Amino acid sequence: MAKQGFKFTMRGLNEVNIAVGNLTEKMDIGVDELVQAAAYDTNDDAIGYIRSEGAIDLGAGGGLISHQAVTSEGPRAYGVTNSSKYAPFIEWGTGRQVQVPDEWASYARQYKGPYPGTWNEFEENIKAWMQRHGIPERSIVTYADGTEGYIDVAYAIMVKILDNGLPARPFLYPAYVKNKEKLLKDIKKLFK
Repeated sequence: MAKQGFKFTMRGLNEVNIAVGNLTEKMDIGVDELVQAAAYDTNDDAIGYIRSEGAIDLGAGGGLISHQAVTSEGPRAYGVTNSSKYAPFIEWGTGRQVQVPDEWASYARQYKGPYPGTWNEFEENIKAWMQRHGIPERSIVTYADGTEGYIDVAYAIMVKILDNGLPARPFLYPAYVKNKEKLLKDIKKLFK
């Protein structure tokens, strides 16, 4: 007569529990450390791009570097931000010179519209920038009829910016791309 039912003995369950525990620890500690390191590397690289792209001097609005920060956003999540109200316009440009990576297009749409601030703030920023760069506020010109007058240089610069926009000087996106690739490689190594 044939036996009824069957018996199966599971061996190695203790090893499975240890392995699962190790995976949980890698998720809780290892991944968090890697994400945090990537956030700080991204922040440092963004500062490097700000310096190399000439986005340090924003007139009376200060510079972008002092507005860079890394914040904890919860488990395994860190934000890299620039709190300057001008940051999106420096990153993507303005007017005719806007350049937004497809990956960030929906995010960038929320900043579409006029440059922040008033005409007076704009003028104050331009004049502060001009002063630091030794550019006079007025320039004497001689007209075709021999008479002299002056040009308000700040106003001329402001009109040119409004007509043509400002070129994009990306700093956060290239830092993000560079460190995102490295983070993915590091996480794969962690779980091998």
